[in-house]
Amino acid sequence: MPDYKKEDEIDLLELFLKAVNTFRANFWLIACFFLVGSTIGLVYFFSSKKVYESKMIVSSAILTESYTKILFENATKHIKEGNTNKISGQFHISEAAAQSIVSLEIETLGVSETNVVKENDRFLITAEVFDLQILPDLQRGIIDYLENNDFVKVRVEQNKGFLKQMLAAVEKEINDMEQFKVRIFNGDFFQSAKGNIMFDPTTVNSKILELNEKKINYQNLLQLSNSVQVIEDFSRFEKQSQPTLSISLMSGSMVGIFFVALVIGFKSIRKLISMADAAKLK
Repeated sequence: MPDYKKEDEIDLLELFLKAVNTFRANFWLIACFFLVGSTIGLVYFFSSKKVYESKMIVSSAILTESYTKILFENATKHIKEGNTNKISGQFHISEAAAQSIVSLEIETLGVSETNVVKENDRFLITAEVFDLQILPDLQRGIIDYLENNDFVKVRVEQNKGFLKQMLAAVEKEINDMEQFKVRIFNGDFFQSAKGNIMFDPTTVNSKILELNEKKINYQNLLQLSNSVQVIEDFSRFEKQSQPTLSISLMSGSMVGIFFVALVIGFKSIRKLISMADAAKLK
């Protein structure tokens, strides 16, 4: 058993020494290919089109996560296929702007906890573009794209109708309570009532305050009843997200090392063939 271990150690040592000798014998070749590859990566970094990333946060009580993902997946397919006419029509932007879109992604951030009837989902929209100038138009186009379809329009109208009906009912109830309050303070209520009535008039004020709070909530919801509200606009970042200098240099140097490995491998094969031919001649 110890002999096997010793033989394995010798084999590994010999392999390591061969690798070191190969590196020493081809040092300048490896260095040249490494530098050439790094130069190619540097040239690619400066010559390739710069991609800029921007994010926007929107809120909606109508849109669902699955529905928005399908919408953006369809848009992304059109972008990948180079169908700028379709993108231009969907987002109502110029074809030049559509050609500057690299990718669009949407993800759910979570649910906001507010004292409203319905909770709103928040979505993070990430856009990668070649030109930062198109971001304002793209933002308007995305909002329009999300809002202007039959599914959303119907749900928005239903939501508005519900809120208007609830607001009218609350206002009527407030009006009735105000009239009731006047009757109490004038004494009309107690005169018309027969018998002793145990009643605290302050509960009327509390009820009116509660109803007014509901009224304000419904009014706020009605103002925000459009399907999509922008929480954070697309931010403009001057530094590109792609390509990055480090990755370009690393990729270029790896390409150089790959090709030098091919050259060394080719040289080794030629050497083995020569040795085989020499052995035959003997």
